[in-house]
Amino acid sequence: MYSQSSLRIQHINYFNHVLELFKPYLSKDFEFKTKSFIDKRTKNSYNTVNFATLSLPCFNYYKNLFYLSDNLKIVPSNIQDLLTPRGLAYWIMDDGSLQNKGLHLNTYGFTNQDVLNLKNSLENMFGENILKCSIHKHKKGERIYIWGESMDVIRHNISKFMHKNMLYKINYDKFK
Repeated sequence: MYSQSSLRIQHINYFNHVLELFKPYLSKDFEFKTKSFIDKRTKNSYNTVNFATLSLPCFNYYKNLFYLSDNLKIVPSNIQDLLTPRGLAYWIMDDGSLQNKGLHLNTYGFTNQDVLNLKNSLENMFGENILKCSIHKHKKGERIYIWGESMDVIRHNISKFMHKNMLYKINYDKFK
């Protein structure tokens, strides 16, 4: 299932991009599902839109990599071999947010060891261009912070994989 909760125009365009990628895996009679909810803290009303793919054997490989038999989400021990610049771009577009001059990657559902494995993999992802990363505590769990001094490496290596409406997540316009 893929879901988008922020319905700003940039996110709708990105949602449509992801939908196009997964269209071959949707049932012919699929329909968007929408949902409204009220944030208990702010009392603001929000909408989400989502779609679900068919359950197909081609997805089992990824399920077996990233989920235990009890459906607990994990980070594979060989994530450094699996995470590519394109994969990082989609991770940032889906679950990244600018913070000061750097970037947070949400990793709330993972164990401390899994987050550490992700951090180490990110730091060494671009060879001699070591990313400076740290783990930050958040009320929802831990998240990885990529420091501002590493953002040029991020922009240089992943911007070509990012949807144009999501480039703001890496401050691309300010550094062209």
